[in-house]
Amino acid sequence: MSNQKKEKEGPTPTEEVQLLFVRNENAIRAFIRALQPSLSDADDVLQETFLTVSRKASSFEIGTNFTAWACGIARLKVLENFRQNKRANVLSEKAIIALTEDVPSPESFKEREQALAKCIAKLPSKLRDLLWRRYSRRQSSDEMAKAMGMTSNAVRVALSR
Repeated sequence: MSNQKKEKEGPTPTEEVQLLFVRNENAIRAFIRALQPSLSDADDVLQETFLTVSRKASSFEIGTNFTAWACGIARLKVLENFRQNKRANVLSEKAIIALTEDVPSPESFKEREQALAKCIAKLPSKLRDLLWRRYSRRQSSDEMAKAMGMTSNAVRVALSR
């Protein structure tokens, strides 16, 4: 009986923002990657952002710009990550803060993503497959070479073009 009642009520605020996060993950990831060059650190920041967004779900106002809200949280998580890994940073904290303030808006990331999708669509299917394997599946050059019947060097050359 309580399950039926819950189904009629709709998603909880936490479920709602988690769904919005999944729908906007590419834009949020691009925002983080603009600030966090290390792929593994960017993935960590994305996960921390998701957890924080989930915890703060009740403070998000449905109907407002979710991507901007989530990217604001991501910005703070990037700064937190830089502070925690201070010994590995080349830039000062002031420089990092200045850089994060000049990051393009999430909307511009969506525009760039759409333009990139159009460019990728114009590539030959073999190159599209290489890009998909590298950036979506995160395969190494050796894994891609084996799967596609190429040498690792040929894969690296193709990706560098």
